[in-house]
Formats: sequence, structure tokens, C-alpha cells
Amino acid sequence: MNQRSLLLAMVLVLCHLHVTQAQTANPDLIAQAKKEGRVTWYTTVSIPESKQFMDMFEKQYPFIKVDLLRSGSGPLVNRIVSEYAARNYAADVLHGMSSRGGFTVLKQRNIIGRYESPERKFYSAELKDKEGYWSSTFQNTFVLAYNKRNVKPDDVPKTYEDLLKPMWKGRQIINDTDNFEWFDGLLKFWGRDKGMAYFRRLAHQDQIFQRGARGRIQLVAAGEAPLTIGYGPHAQSYVNQGAPIEWVPLEPVVVIVNTVSLAQRAPHPAAARLLIDFLLSKAGQVKLREMSRIPSRGDVESDPPRLIKGFKKLVQDIENESMAESIKLFQQTFSLTPG
Repeated sequence: MNQRSLLLAMVLVLCHLHVTQAQTANPDLIAQAKKEGRVTWYTTVSIPESKQFMDMFEKQYPFIKVDLLRSGSGPLVNRIVSEYAARNYAADVLHGMSSRGGFTVLKQRNIIGRYESPERKFYSAELKDKEGYWSSTFQNTFVLAYNKRNVKPDDVPKTYEDLLKPMWKGRQIINDTDNFEWFDGLLKFWGRDKGMAYFRRLAHQDQIFQRGARGRIQLVAAGEAPLTIGYGPHAQSYVNQGAPIEWVPLEPVVVIVNTVSLAQRAPHPAAARLLIDFLLSKAGQVKLREMSRIPSRGDVESDPPRLIKGFKKLVQDIENESMAESIKLFQQTFSLTPG
């Protein structure tokens, strides 16, 4: 073996060791978690998906039982705040509560703890908190999905301005009653005056408003309306199934992140750290990709890569103290009743 080949072999071995070490838990942490014996996971991930992660985690750590509580972000935040007010510290891992300003609420009440998972070295700066309060497990993009049978190729909107064309007026666009991060992100990017001028014009397009990310994609696939503003992974899943649907990124594409954090008063702190490590690990992120999610880990590419590449991105501000105002503006602008 020549010197160059030997050097290359050594580099590959070192890279393998680096990855292996990053994914091998600290023996002391494992020992403490074994004494704890369980971990309580509060999450917004659907039951079928979260149970798959539970099975994988419990197979890796058979001495830890996962207690799962799944709900929407708003109800979970309210529940945790109430529990802490009553000094009922049940939750260990807080997962997916970054929407509607929920993270800010929890952090301000000293409910979010800090944890520098060893897996965080594989995450870019915009997908983790520099102080260790949160890391992103996966991402969602707001894109424009359309029915290929109802929209001619030349008519497909390529910009936000295109949505204001007369042809899309009159219940042609389905929007979500809770697309607050999308609204807030664009408002900040454009500036309040320009942003509000645009959204007032969009309000005159007489959109259909409905709650439910997957449901709106399904309605477009069924031909109930030609366009919807929704999550890229959801649209892509219908593309993969052969539905008459496609999607385009309107720039800037607002990207929201699904965060995971350690509870400040976690009753099972060691087991909680192991679960967070697992969710951020390469194996956990590959599993997310198999679920048609956009992984946040740098060495796990999305499938297809275009889900998160090839367009200008605008990443959600997790600690957004102005979200309450944006929610109110969204509801007022589009004449929606607060939920």
C-alpha cells in the first residue's frame, strides 16, 4: 500500500470512529438511566410515527420504558404550564412545541432545560440553540401544491405575486386557518408595510380556509381546488403515491423547525437525555426520512433532496416574542375567528 492509500485509509478509519463515538452513549448516563427505568415523552408527532420511534428506542435500551403523551402543540404547552404551576413535574422530553410561540412561553416560565447532546455537532447553527435549549429534529417547508389536471404548466404560480392574478380569485386557493409561521415569516422578510399590503390583496382572492395540513393536500389531489399552501413533505408524499399533484417553492420558502428539549425538572433526566440523543442520532434521522420528513441532521439528506434544497429559505424564529401579534393580524386580515 502506497503512502497516499495508507493516509486515505487512516482518514476513513478516523471518520468511522468519530461517527461511532458520537452515537455511543456515555456508560455513566446509561447506568443512571437504567436506574430510572422509564422516560415520559410529550410530543406532537402522530401516534403511528411516534410508536415506531418508541419501539426502536426500547429495543436499543430495553431497560427503559417510554411513556408517550401525544397532542397538538397548543394543548401540550397549556398542559405543561398547568402541570408546572401545580408542581406536577411529569414530562421529561418536550418535542414539537415550537409553533404559535409555544417555545417562548415554556422558556419564559423556566420549563425548558439545557442539554448539549453529543449529536448536535452534526447540526447547523440555524437548527440548534447555541445555549442548548433546543435542537431541531425535522423541518417543514411551506410550498405551493397544485393539481396537475386543473392547472396548466404555463399557469403554475412561480412567485407569491402570481397568487394575486384574477384567475386564482374565488375559492381557488386553500389556506390553513393556522398558517401563522408562514404569515409571520413573510411579514418579517418583506417588512410590515409591504407584507401587510400583500396579505390584504391576498385576502381579496377569497381563499378557502381549513385546518389540517394533510387534509388540504388531499383536497387538492381530489380536484376540490387547484392550489394550496402547505407542507412540502406532505405534498411530496402524494406525488410519490402517484396522485395528480405537484409542488413549487415560492421564495423565500418559510421553513419551520420541529424542536426537542429537555424539561427543566425532568423526573428521569438521564433517560430523557438518551431519548433526545436517539431522536438526533443518524438512525433516528434516517427513520424520519423514511417517514417522508425532512431530517435536520447534516449527514442525512432528505428524499428527494429538493425538499430542502435549491431555493431561498427563511428559517423560523423559534423564540419569537411577536407571534401573538402575528396570529392576531393573520386572523384579522383573513377575517377568521380565533380558534
